[in-house]
Amino acid sequence: MSERTHRYVPEGVYVLAEQLKRDGVALSGVRGPWRPQLTMVTNGMAKIVVDTVERAVDLSGVLNWCGVDHLEPVASLQPH
Repeated sequence: MSERTHRYVPEGVYVLAEQLKRDGVALSGVRGPWRPQLTMVTNGMAKIVVDTVERAVDLSGVLNWCGVDHLEPVASLQPH
């Protein structure tokens, strides 16, 4: 029997991204260390895989907009 892989889905970040876009923030134009690469977001050291190119653009924009330079990995992240 194979073990299922659990994935963290940052739903709160996606909601924040939608609200920022409705408020007129051009997330694709926010400068910072994070950049989208197809369905992945990276700052050159960390990589975050998302499900769509649009979410990669949104997530990189939110991280840059918030001033997040790096993320600390969480070992064995499990949903509750």
